[in-house]
Parts: sequence; C-alpha cells; structure tokens
Amino acid sequence: MTVAWCAVRGSVRYEARMAARGRVLWLSLLPLSGLAVLLALSSPAVTGVADAAGRVGAAVIVVNTFAVVGIGVALAGRLNQHSRPGLIEVLDTTPGGRTTRLTGVLAGALAVAFAPILVVVVLFGAVVCLQSGSAAPLAAAALGVVTVLAPAALAITTFAGFLGLLMPVALARVLVVATWFWATQLNPSIVPIPTPTGTVLSPLGGYQAVAWLGAPDIWADRARVGMLSPPPDSGSALLNLALVLACAAVFFLGARLVMAWRADGHGMRNGADR
Repeated sequence: MTVAWCAVRGSVRYEARMAARGRVLWLSLLPLSGLAVLLALSSPAVTGVADAAGRVGAAVIVVNTFAVVGIGVALAGRLNQHSRPGLIEVLDTTPGGRTTRLTGVLAGALAVAFAPILVVVVLFGAVVCLQSGSAAPLAAAALGVVTVLAPAALAITTFAGFLGLLMPVALARVLVVATWFWATQLNPSIVPIPTPTGTVLSPLGGYQAVAWLGAPDIWADRARVGMLSPPPDSGSALLNLALVLACAAVFFLGARLVMAWRADGHGMRNGADR
C-alpha cells in the first residue's frame, strides 16, 4: 500500500468525521433536501410524468436543483480551514503531497454531505418502484445518482472550496448559491443575461435526465437553440457529463494553486522572520 493511498485514506476518514460533526452541513443540507422531497412529491412537473422512470428522472432534477446547492454552502470553508497560517507548515510535514491531501479533504467531506441526497433519491425510486410494479424507477434512481447528482455535487464542492480560498467564507456561500441558480435555472429568454442554463455547460444534468432517465425534454435545452444547446440524446448527455467533470477539475486545480501560493507565501515570510 503506497504512502499516497494511505494519506488519502486517512484524510478521507478524518474529513468525513469533521464534516459529520459540523452544524453548518446539516443546517444547510437537511432543510434543502426536505424542500426537494416536498417539491418532488407535490410538483406537477414530477407527479404529472406518466412514465414511472421518467417521474424519477424529473425528481432527480428537482433534488439536484434545491438540495445539491446545500453541499456547496456547507463545504465552502473546508479548504480555507486547511490553509491557515501555521497549519500549512504542519500539514506539509505529514505523508503525502498537497494534491493528495486536497483530494482526501474534498472526498471525505463530500461523502458525508452527499449521503442524505443519495438516501432521498434511492428511497423515492423505491417508492415509485413499488407503486408501478417495475424495477425501472429504481434503476433510474441509481443512474441519476451516478450521472446527474454525483457530478453536480463534485462540481459545486470544488467551486465552493475554490471561492472559499479567495474571499471570506460567508461571501463565498452567497456567491455559490447565486452562481448555482444562474447556471441551472436562469432562463435568458426571461432575463436577458448570458447563462449556461439550457446548454451542455449547465451542471443541472438535464441532458442526462432526458436521454437516460426519461425526464421531460424541457429539462435539457430549455427551448434554446445553438451549438451549446443540441437536442438531448446520448451524445449530448455524454458531452454535458464530461464538461461538468472538466469544470470540477478546473476548480480543483485552481484551489490547488491557491493553496500552494498561500503555503509558499507563508514559508517565505517565516524564513524572512528567522
């Protein structure tokens, strides 16, 4: 077993425990998850879908819209806590590099934050499965977790962590919420502002939900046309998924660079002081 793997595993376990003990996580995530459940059970956009698997697909979009943003709010300060003066030098003496530690920090915190959302979607799929007498809704729930919710949660976690390194955490949380709804719900046909909503750049996962889960077509391109808003099919769904993951990688790299700059800056100042 390599040193890097041991370092990642240790970081994941530690960060998972710390995230589970944090009040901000549960105060932000549980109410939003409850709101998503309420909307999924009562909204005609979900209950009006005749196909059972498509009903789960629409519910996945609702959960992604209102619950996943809570992950970003809760975890915006996780990386900032690891870049405080004095702590950086201590962490640099531990096994594993900075990238390894950063991976463990995000993975551990995200695993805990994502658990309630996973439970909500799987339970919803199980209920629809029992109502319809078909296994398709449960399969749609599992596929929605993997292709819609998990990539979106990864993207918002890395984005929130990156913002939390650049500005006060409270401001980062506000910007995370504003950016999330700008990228997933703001329709430029209503408000004339450029937005990824309705394109393959949106982390909403509408293309995957329509192409693979049977959700209504409106969740994908939002009636937009153009190169970034192709018709929903397996190709555009794969492209949407790849672009969301690429954005997560960019935010991760940005956070890594900021943390390295902070660490090197503290090290230079401490050397000058000595």
